[in-house]
Amino acid sequence: MQLTRSEFERRYADKALKIAFVGMSNIDKLIWEALGQGSMADFAAWQGQPYSEGYEEREAKSIALESNATTKALSMDVGNAILDTTGSVIYTDPPLQEELLSHWYVVHIFASEDAVGRLKAQYFKHPKPLIWNGHFCRQTGETNEQAILNCYPDLLASRAQAYEKLADTRISSDVILDPSQSIEDIFEALKPPR
Repeated sequence: MQLTRSEFERRYADKALKIAFVGMSNIDKLIWEALGQGSMADFAAWQGQPYSEGYEEREAKSIALESNATTKALSMDVGNAILDTTGSVIYTDPPLQEELLSHWYVVHIFASEDAVGRLKAQYFKHPKPLIWNGHFCRQTGETNEQAILNCYPDLLASRAQAYEKLADTRISSDVILDPSQSIEDIFEALKPPR
């Protein structure tokens, strides 16, 4: 939902501003709880990797649960709201994405090149459930682990393009994670330009 700066500030003052973050994930707890998993690690082990037997079925179930959890979050009427969507919100049901586009001010938190390297390293140290959406491809002679390493940056690039299509504005993850930035500084950076 495109807003001018004055509309953004008016909605905030009227307690009617809805901001959705894309490009990072945080509704995941609702999903792993719905699956009866005890933790994110348990959820990651359940979903497995794209080369695991039965992965496609578990991936489809995860997307359906993400759609349900996001629909539930979007339907809450709480005044000013911030929704930290799943990283795979771009793969959820099209009507849900239309709801985001129509009624939420969508902010893409994008990863800098340095951050992409950190994300890659972090993913391999602490794997999280990840929707590959057909982006995993093992070349002849590659191990599964090598293929994951080679495909992960392409997956991130593809996701970044999809997040941009949903977004009204963008902000670097470096800004969000900068300890010198206050909440007020970040909120100001989210506003449309004057």
